[in-house]
Amino acid sequence: MKTFPTSAVWCLGILFISVSLITTGSSEVQVVGPADPVVALAGDDIILPCSLKPSVSAEDMVVEWTRSNLRKENVHLYRQGRDSNEDQSPSYSGRTSMFHEELKNGNVSLKLTRVTLSDAGSYRCFIPTLTSQVKETTVQLLVGAVSQPVTSIIGTKGGGVVLKCESGGWFPEPEMEWLDSSGTILPADGPPERHRDSEGLYTVRRHVTVNQTDTNRFTCRVQQPEINHLKETEIHVPDDVFPKSQVGLIVGLSIAAAVVVLAATVGVYKWRKHIKEKRHRTRKMFLQLMTGHGEAWFVDRHKDDLIQKVSKGKSIASELHQKDLIPDEMNSRISAARTSQDQMRLLFKALEEAEDTTRVKSAFYRILLDLEPYLVYHLEKKQRQRLEERLDALFVDRHKDDLIQKVSKGKSIASELHQKDLIPDEMNSQISAARTSQDQMRLLFLALEEAEDTTRVKSAFYRILLRLEPYLVYHLEKQRQRLEERLDALFVDRHKDHLIQMVSKGESIASELHQKDLIPDEMNSQISAARTRQDQMRLLFLALEEAENTTRVKSAFYRILLRLEPYLVYHLVDALFVDRHKDDLIQKVSKGKSIASELHQKDLIPDEMNSQISAARTSQDQMRLLFLALEEAEDTTRVKSAFYRILLDLEPDLVKDLGGSDDDIGLFNLFEKLKKENEVVTREREKLKKENEVVTRERDELKEELRKAEETNQSLSTSPDGQQKTQTPSQKSEGIEGMEMESIPGRKSGPGPGRKSAPEMESLLAAGPQKDDLDELERGGRDTTEFNYVL
Repeated sequence: MKTFPTSAVWCLGILFISVSLITTGSSEVQVVGPADPVVALAGDDIILPCSLKPSVSAEDMVVEWTRSNLRKENVHLYRQGRDSNEDQSPSYSGRTSMFHEELKNGNVSLKLTRVTLSDAGSYRCFIPTLTSQVKETTVQLLVGAVSQPVTSIIGTKGGGVVLKCESGGWFPEPEMEWLDSSGTILPADGPPERHRDSEGLYTVRRHVTVNQTDTNRFTCRVQQPEINHLKETEIHVPDDVFPKSQVGLIVGLSIAAAVVVLAATVGVYKWRKHIKEKRHRTRKMFLQLMTGHGEAWFVDRHKDDLIQKVSKGKSIASELHQKDLIPDEMNSRISAARTSQDQMRLLFKALEEAEDTTRVKSAFYRILLDLEPYLVYHLEKKQRQRLEERLDALFVDRHKDDLIQKVSKGKSIASELHQKDLIPDEMNSQISAARTSQDQMRLLFLALEEAEDTTRVKSAFYRILLRLEPYLVYHLEKQRQRLEERLDALFVDRHKDHLIQMVSKGESIASELHQKDLIPDEMNSQISAARTRQDQMRLLFLALEEAENTTRVKSAFYRILLRLEPYLVYHLVDALFVDRHKDDLIQKVSKGKSIASELHQKDLIPDEMNSQISAARTSQDQMRLLFLALEEAEDTTRVKSAFYRILLDLEPDLVKDLGGSDDDIGLFNLFEKLKKENEVVTREREKLKKENEVVTRERDELKEELRKAEETNQSLSTSPDGQQKTQTPSQKSEGIEGMEMESIPGRKSGPGPGRKSAPEMESLLAAGPQKDDLDELERGGRDTTEFNYVL
């Protein structure tokens, strides 16, 4: 019997073990991740670690990054040797990437840029093609936000000084404490005050009373253990701030009180004067800066009032008929109607049935303005008052939380509103019985919301508050102004490249910034001397970055741009919406064919593409082709903006839903809000333009009547023999006032109802914009963005 040599047996054994090890190793490749959570701050770029162990190439594998709160959409997908993000969640679009050069080493980590608070959560790294049991791992991402605390001295208490520390913009909720120079924690004056804003960020405030020490140095520390971040601010309290004695304290307080009262009196007087002048300038600005596209809107807005109050419907219909704007049959029916209300109802029916209803309503408005100018004026005045009430109510709604916390005279405000019959007796009694000012304000806001005309009541609340606590209103307005400046600057930063390419009035913008002392002389000269618009804008952006307060200067730049080239700004914001929600729009828009048709009528997409979209079977195919057309357009931003406007008209609920679910830092929603407010301004500007036309027309008409009255007076004061009688100025005035206006064509005898005597006419001629104001406007001496700050 033959046997294998011992050496052969050993060789076979070693070979078997080696093959077993190789096979076992290849089947036990595992997906591994970090043991600890990944911590980041909002705005950071971070890496979610994930790798294969042992290290084998993942270039030909499928790598899926998902989140537990996403049902069907991916965070990132890699397959067939490339990124495949057709089903990627819109909130991660353009923010994820993998390290392709590291895939051969088994590194399948994901890079996530511009992290937001909503990105926090659990991420799954999954490789379905592995044969081992460990195909996935979970990476926990913690996202926080921090800011530097601000300390201040707010007064004295007993023998010590009261310090305040405040820090906002934190997430998660932080802890705050005061320490002395040796690091010992000081007992605070009560628990910390905490507040969470609409974006979910926390603001913490805490007071402490400190006594005089060797160093008088104290530290406010704010820390967040979960994200392991800490911020500190030290404050030094001068020796002379600490109370020396009770007598000195009393004397010091008396002097301080006197100074505060004096300063408050002067400050309130100046600030109220400033507000009054500001509103006056704003109104005058609107009277001068109107454009002529609001007549139809006026007619629609005041339809019911016009039907009830217009007395010359038959004459208006007759003039419209002469212009071939209403048919013969309708004109006959209006003439045969018995009452002025019936005439007006038929006339409005004719306006609605007209082929070009906007044009016909505009003509109706102009005829009405000529025949019944006082009616138009009173309706515009009523509407302007309503606008001011809405602006006041907007302030109250915006600052509800701050007002509840800070208003100390809620009882007095409620009492005045009760005296005006704007809140009921029972609610006024409840407010008076409330123990704290916060409880009073909560009840008062409840009364404001339950009022029948809540806008009017909130406006009355605002005006009483402005009189009783003007500094609080001033502080809140300043706070909102600072927020708007940050938003403006953020817009400028986001769209820098596009603005450099598209802005055509860089030299004019630089000149206005230079006049406001926001950019230096030398830089303004360089911008003026630049050859191309792009060079001007590059130099202008260089000036913005080098400015001492770059946020303020960028905000000023944005507001000038909004006035000089408003549609460029709007187009950018509209295009941003379209780009961010591309995938959702492809899936959810049902009227792609109609949108394409309107874009085609505006010559924004070619005939061939419109035909392809019309022939597409499904709405998704229509939208894919439509987005292809948007991307291929020569001015893609303008075309996307037009697409957005048509979509907003056809499917407003879809736009609202998409805007409400935006995961970014709120930039688009905030700009949408500001844009809508600016559209309100534009509409009110168009309305007030009509008032200006009424005033101008009335002034010209009264001038003509006064001139004819003077001529008639001169003829009456001449004797039959051709000798003019001598009259005193008072006699002339009496003659003008008492005479009948028979010489004026188309007028009834005597002033009559609604007509003024000559002296009254002279006073009315002073109304309306003066020549100096109009000259100043033509020279560019008005800041047309001022109304944004009123809002």
